Amino acid sequence: MAERKTTSSLLLLVLLLAVATTGRTQGTSNIPGAFSEAGFGVRPSGMGGAFTAISNDGNAFLTNPAGFLLGSRPSFMANYAKLFGLVPSGYFGLLYPLSKRYAMGAGFLFLGDDALSEYTLGVSLAFTFPNLPVGKNEIYFDQMSFGVTLKGRWASFGNNPDGGENQVTGSGAGFGVDLGYILYVNANLSLGVMLRDAINTFRWDSSTRGSYTEGVPATLKLGGAYRLNGTTIAFDFRKALHSDTANRAYVGIEKSFFEMVVLRAGFSNNLGTGDLNRRWSFGMTLLQGMFENYTLGINAAYRVGNIENLLRFGLHLEWGSPKAMTRGRVY
Repeated sequence: MAERKTTSSLLLLVLLLAVATTGRTQGTSNIPGAFSEAGFGVRPSGMGGAFTAISNDGNAFLTNPAGFLLGSRPSFMANYAKLFGLVPSGYFGLLYPLSKRYAMGAGFLFLGDDALSEYTLGVSLAFTFPNLPVGKNEIYFDQMSFGVTLKGRWASFGNNPDGGENQVTGSGAGFGVDLGYILYVNANLSLGVMLRDAINTFRWDSSTRGSYTEGVPATLKLGGAYRLNGTTIAFDFRKALHSDTANRAYVGIEKSFFEMVVLRAGFSNNLGTGDLNRRWSFGMTLLQGMFENYTLGINAAYRVGNIENLLRFGLHLEWGSPKAMTRGRVY
């Protein structure tokens, strides 16, 4: 795609800025016990977490808000799992195209029990611009999508009845902002950037410590995806932003058969550390047309890890006529 050099130059600039601003660690993360990444989303989980450059369904709230613009039909999804076989967790996601250059999304997450419960609710906007002539070249925004998510967070702890007379109780609330970007390099290759919790704060009220504020550590993921003949191969790289976190690599594959069955597999592990924390993932979706312009999907993913094995399952529903989209273009 030689005639579109400006697009490639802009992508390179975005990636260089992302790496340059995070090239040095920012001290320890002071990771709070709440709101850590728990691998929500059946489809991303089945691909080992490699989803940043895809994100074309309701999972975009979790993986890259720019992906909402890549969805061709309205859709709703729900999934559920029990972490360590004990702690309930779930996610509900909505994608709704507004026009050829705008789409919205929403998400709701819950995790925990009476000992510690967490809730996240937010909305996302994905958008792009008309192509922009620059001298003899042109910025081809029809190959790009930008996204932003605004989310509120709530938590409570110490409500379990077996906590004893010295039980610590409390609650908290806060907000976060996620940023995302996706570029179609050509009809087969896409690249993505996701900065989770670029801006955030959370205020706790504890029965022992009183009121105090802490942040959820930001995470940066860079990804790519290559599609050919019903097969998608994806790769992600999570850049460590703090001295006590590790770089992590993700690889996933997705294969569609007869538009009825989709199989997935993935792998991830840390880089440059003795604790690799390897995880293998497998997933599938069964698709069934319902009535006119309705499609129901039944999803499952199984993750094998050093600490626990996790089964996640869910449903998704698509409806309406798909919007007109050119392969390798946002609009």
